[in-house]
Amino acid sequence: MKISTLRIVDDEAKVTVGPSIADEFKDLLRHYKLPFEVHVEDYREYIEDHLRENLRLAEDDKVGEFNFARYHPYDEILQYLRDTVERYPTLATVVNVAHTFEGRPVLAIKIGVAKNTPKRAVWMDAGIHAREWVAPATALYFIHQLVTRYGNDQTVTDLLEKLDWYIAPVINADGYIYSWSHPARRLWRKSTAYYNSTCDDGNGDPTSSCTCTGDDIGRNCTCTEPTVRNCTCLGVDLNRNWDVKWGGQIGSSTDPCSDVYKGRSPLSEPETKGVSDFILERRGAIQAYLSLHSFSQLWMSPYGYNATKIPSDYEDHVKLSAIATAAISRVHGKQYRSGRSAAILYEATGDSMDWAYDKAGIVHSYTIELRDDGWEYAFLLPPDQILPTAQEVFPAFIQVGLYVWDGPNYEYVPFPTSGAGSYGRPQDSAVYQWLLATSLMWRILNQAASY
Repeated sequence: MKISTLRIVDDEAKVTVGPSIADEFKDLLRHYKLPFEVHVEDYREYIEDHLRENLRLAEDDKVGEFNFARYHPYDEILQYLRDTVERYPTLATVVNVAHTFEGRPVLAIKIGVAKNTPKRAVWMDAGIHAREWVAPATALYFIHQLVTRYGNDQTVTDLLEKLDWYIAPVINADGYIYSWSHPARRLWRKSTAYYNSTCDDGNGDPTSSCTCTGDDIGRNCTCTEPTVRNCTCLGVDLNRNWDVKWGGQIGSSTDPCSDVYKGRSPLSEPETKGVSDFILERRGAIQAYLSLHSFSQLWMSPYGYNATKIPSDYEDHVKLSAIATAAISRVHGKQYRSGRSAAILYEATGDSMDWAYDKAGIVHSYTIELRDDGWEYAFLLPPDQILPTAQEVFPAFIQVGLYVWDGPNYEYVPFPTSGAGSYGRPQDSAVYQWLLATSLMWRILNQAASY
């Protein structure tokens, strides 16, 4: 039985299944006495409504202005990056960090004031999963805030003087474009890499060619011989392809037809290989890694590959996560939970955050799952939710920059305490105080264990 999407939040799961197996799936749930509720009967129609609304907003665009309140196709995103560099030539440059399986550029924008001495840096990426459209949209909004606030906002001005920001809005460009190409592909997750060679009989012996039905909308590939398996399907989950615990079976798959297919080998994909090389070339300079995803409203720290393993920088992670989530909540009141990825979401091997922490030595490596909490919109976040989402995480990203600059002694900056895009005072948050107490308790336990 093929389940298109699955996300577990707390003690509930949200799944999307095709119409051909919907009744069978319901019968299965009833058989095991699992309560369920149908939120959307016709998801295809739901997707089409979502796309129509975004198209309607595009018709209202003003000439020469980039509309941050709607989703943009890949070519418009690239053009925005180029326009930004042209408008702010002393502040921004475009860098090509990788290329995709289909040969497209993976671009990042570097924002910061040029200095004669080396600067520390923050890396941010988005769009590693094609269907998570709000992630690239949020990255674009953050770029806009940095360049337009420079010279007008003292905190942003100081940060751009002190730090460089590398922001790659769409890592998985091929998959992102694919998710725009047809309503049935809107929930596509992986890249579009296609290694069409042979099927595997289970013993490593190629016996026949793979064939894929239609235009891969259904992602159904079959082998001509009924006894063979491992037919090559379209795409690799780029967030299972990183060189960290890649061989593990938790949260990833060796099946090319799986949505969490990990690829042929660690960093086998040009996107992950290019980005990893770029970051490693700046090892020591890049001191924070932020990867934007959706959905669930989570601020996650290492590890994702082991729910019981505690990183050596756990106390630091708890503190900065508390500062960041408190800053988020002060904008529109949304609560983001924080914690180790495997503990608050699920275990997964080969993800970029764990790679950044373990292999690139970036202490402050985080995965941020943006809106919503999962039970209303999931991956189909309406365009009218883009700006509120981007506004509320903006001050959290600024807090990361301040923390990187000031170090673990950083407590807070007394910026405005309300309004979209304000920085907030996390110390006023009850959540912050609770997490700080947890951090203190962790330190005490560590000290006690050392005696």
